[in-house]
Amino acid sequence: MPTVATAFHEFDEAYKRSGPWWRDRGLVTLNLALLVIYITQGNNGYDSALISGYQAMQPWRADLGNPSPSKIGFLNLVAYCAGLSTAPIAAYASDRWGRRLCLRYAALTMVVGSVLGTCAGEGNTSAYGLFLGSRAIIGSGLAFAVIISPILLQELPHPSQRQTAASLFNTCYILGSIVAAWTIFGTGSLSTSWSWRIPYIIQIGPAMFALVAVFFVPESPRFHLGRGDEQACLDFLVRYHGNGEETELVRFEYEEMKDTLRKEREATQFGWSILWATSANRRRTALVLWVGFCQCMSGQAIITFYYTSILSLVGLKDTRRVTGINGGLQIFNWMASLLGVWLVPRVPRRKLLMTAWVGVLVSNVWLIVASALYAQNGGKGAGIAAVVAVWLYDFFFNLVCGPLFFSYTAEVLPFYMRAKGMMANALLTKSLSIFNSYVNSVALASIGWKYYLVYTVLIVIQLAGWYALAVNTNGLTLEEIALLFEKPEGAVPDVDRAVAVAHLAHLKSNSKFDDESLRSPSTPGEGPSSSSLRK
Repeated sequence: MPTVATAFHEFDEAYKRSGPWWRDRGLVTLNLALLVIYITQGNNGYDSALISGYQAMQPWRADLGNPSPSKIGFLNLVAYCAGLSTAPIAAYASDRWGRRLCLRYAALTMVVGSVLGTCAGEGNTSAYGLFLGSRAIIGSGLAFAVIISPILLQELPHPSQRQTAASLFNTCYILGSIVAAWTIFGTGSLSTSWSWRIPYIIQIGPAMFALVAVFFVPESPRFHLGRGDEQACLDFLVRYHGNGEETELVRFEYEEMKDTLRKEREATQFGWSILWATSANRRRTALVLWVGFCQCMSGQAIITFYYTSILSLVGLKDTRRVTGINGGLQIFNWMASLLGVWLVPRVPRRKLLMTAWVGVLVSNVWLIVASALYAQNGGKGAGIAAVVAVWLYDFFFNLVCGPLFFSYTAEVLPFYMRAKGMMANALLTKSLSIFNSYVNSVALASIGWKYYLVYTVLIVIQLAGWYALAVNTNGLTLEEIALLFEKPEGAVPDVDRAVAVAHLAHLKSNSKFDDESLRSPSTPGEGPSSSSLRK
């Protein structure tokens, strides 16, 4: 069996010896199952983009009684409130009955909510009330999907594919937004209620597929092991990671999971207080919450849900033009997120996050200046500059949000904290989204571009927070990442030092190594090099 010192080398070599992954029946089966998770997130992105697009459609406004900015904000607000109330249930259910149950509930609520929303305004029903109810039902399921999907994408994939598989998760959200934007662009020329009902009906199809296909998604091996079913855990690893064989890699993964979960089980006496029980856990929790804060309070939420309002501030109000620009923006965002997927395994986490946030700050200032100039003289050049600023804003945000925000929060949390930590992140993001969904629409209508200044201050604070909290996790397994935070003085921000810390921690916890093996791995010829452990 390989030692920890050769763990990443074994992972990499076993992966290379097997040839392309599509020739490995186990990996093909597993990766096809992961598509269900991606489709679920794609549907979430599709649904979230609808409200922004509907604001430019007169038939939708007319059918809902020409809702005020406050009422439009309330449509988003109720979805987040529903998610806020169900987030604790999702964390409990995933730990008690498994991860897949939560995906089933998310798909079911999408089907039911979409049917109700499509029927809004038909017969004697209250159009706004029924549509509001559909948003609440869908929102309750979104919390389950957002909490559990990133966990599954950390716990199911092959170690050599984990970073890429997890990074692709939120790019599917943007892909769903692209489909929604261009669907609305296509139906926007219709003058009847079908202009907005057709896009709502379309999202029922993927949700129905996910509802059925989730039965083919395997349960997490760490969940099996956490419940004491060691054989089910080993069977999963043999079938999917070993292509039917109990390889050295499979045995190493299995033993490493057992050892880590045994130590983690000793800490479960703290219950929910485990999130702040130790300095290492407080650091993990702080990082997870910081990701949620930056995700919601960088100003990008204004663009996502009130893109139509932003463009109207610079003179763009034609439905065809607004929906076309939005469709192009979503494609641009997806390309940015794919670039981020490529960068994630190559650029240290903290460097990537800080670089992106500098770009967000520059874009924010650019948008303020362009919007202010347009407000003063109404020049066409200033309006174009504002649109460019919006695109750059989204580019830098999606460079890290697309591939990193959901995967990063899940990977820095050990198994016994993962569902609880993701729930804490979801509670924070839902709470902040409630603020955004209601306050943003009112603030934009009241003070216009001046509201962007609030986010300028927040972005500067967030940039400092990334420097203080972000930890580089490139090329490490979940068990190795868990060790990074156990260093007495806090998390290790440097990958090379992190590998050394993880190596020493494992050696010191294993009695079969003698004192000679505990010498510093920084000594030439001793211990692993970072390059050998990154795969």
